[in-house]
Amino acid sequence: MCGPRLFILSILLTVTALNTKGQTINEGVVPDTLVLNQRWSYNQYTHIVLPTIDWLMNTPIDTNSNLRGRHNNFLMYWLQKNEEVTVHMPEYLINFQNASNELYFIYTGGWIKNAMQTGDTTRVANGMSAVRAVIDFYKRDMGVPENDYMEHLSEIEQAGNLNTLFDSSEGAQHTYLFLKAPAEKHEFKADENYFTFKYTGINFINTRALKYRYKLEGYYDDWIVTDEKTVTFPNLPHGDYTFRVQASIYPGFAHAVEDSYSFHIATPFYKQWWFYTAIILFLAGMGIAYTRWREQQLKKIARLQHERVLFEYEYLKSQVNPHFLFNSLNTLTSLIDTNPKAAVKYTDHLSDLYRYMLAHPESNLVYLEEELEIMNNYLHIQKSRFGDALVLRQDIPDDIKKNKKIVYLSLQLVVENAIKHNIVAQSQPLTISIVANKNELVITNPINAKVSKEKSSGIGLENIRKRYELSTNRPVSYGEVNGEFVVKLPLL
Repeated sequence: MCGPRLFILSILLTVTALNTKGQTINEGVVPDTLVLNQRWSYNQYTHIVLPTIDWLMNTPIDTNSNLRGRHNNFLMYWLQKNEEVTVHMPEYLINFQNASNELYFIYTGGWIKNAMQTGDTTRVANGMSAVRAVIDFYKRDMGVPENDYMEHLSEIEQAGNLNTLFDSSEGAQHTYLFLKAPAEKHEFKADENYFTFKYTGINFINTRALKYRYKLEGYYDDWIVTDEKTVTFPNLPHGDYTFRVQASIYPGFAHAVEDSYSFHIATPFYKQWWFYTAIILFLAGMGIAYTRWREQQLKKIARLQHERVLFEYEYLKSQVNPHFLFNSLNTLTSLIDTNPKAAVKYTDHLSDLYRYMLAHPESNLVYLEEELEIMNNYLHIQKSRFGDALVLRQDIPDDIKKNKKIVYLSLQLVVENAIKHNIVAQSQPLTISIVANKNELVITNPINAKVSKEKSSGIGLENIRKRYELSTNRPVSYGEVNGEFVVKLPLL
């Protein structure tokens, strides 16, 4: 036997000897009285060598590991002392060992059995018998775990090609390659893009020289040489691919054998033509919808601006109509006779009121402080007429007056609306309350409706609501609450 293989077998013998030490042996072929010792000669026990081999080949590995170790030891000790039978331990035995250590002994037993029964001393004949013994032991499910190498070796033997593995002549087919595809199908979804390929090469002539190379056509076209038997491609993009793998024992991969697997990864929906078409149509539809919405908004703004102009015009007319002028001039005339100083002050407020209305800003909004000034001028004129029968209460912090804005002339119109629709008399005073927080201005007055109302100009709270829509989506609210009329104007 070869030196290195003898060393391996010696280690195996030591291990199995330790396993059997101190155990009671009650069955098997090797007699209980036989003491196993590597230094002894076992020629007198040659007659039980073949029965020992048959017992090992027909007994599952896990039946009695200690008893099996005793039989393995006997067979190896006998082989070391025997000069007529020499077992060749080739490099491909390492693949049997990877499947199960017991296959070493099955291989050895198959070799010895063929040599003793036929008298043949050639390596090829005995080697083929040894390999067949291993394959048969594996196929009969004797406790060897499933193994890719053994599976493919069984396929070669079943196809009647086992002898080709021992053919070392030039150009002989002595290398086999088996590719394990990641799936039986060839069509994959876009997210099924993680692939692992496993391949197995079998060569008995020069196992150590066996090399592999692979490439994934459609991804890259260069060969990659490797000793590994597994390759993984994570997160492959969509497309068509062919994985090719070759195996050879010759330099430059001469006489290489090859296997391949072709597959297709579907294009993600967001990269397909119909998706792009849908996106274009969607964007076009959004563009059309936006254009129409924009046109509607412009029309709405134009309408509201028109209503604002009409409001300001109508409001101005309402303030200069004969009735308002008659009341204002009568009040002024009375003050000139009774209180000239008050008349002068009254005239100043009246002129300021008209000046503010005629010089209204371009913006729809003014600071609350300015609007309060307009409202106070209007209120001074009305108090000159109604006196203490008209009461105004205000609770508005200074910072809100200076920093918050309101729709132009809205507060003055709310106060005018309260005076116009309610009784204002010494016996029934009208109290208007104005309070503010950071978000809104709240104007309240008790409801005491006039029996005969003044003719309305048609400019009312609804117009204020529409003009607020020009600047904010916050609503204007008004209506009766617990016997009071409450108006809430957003502060901007």
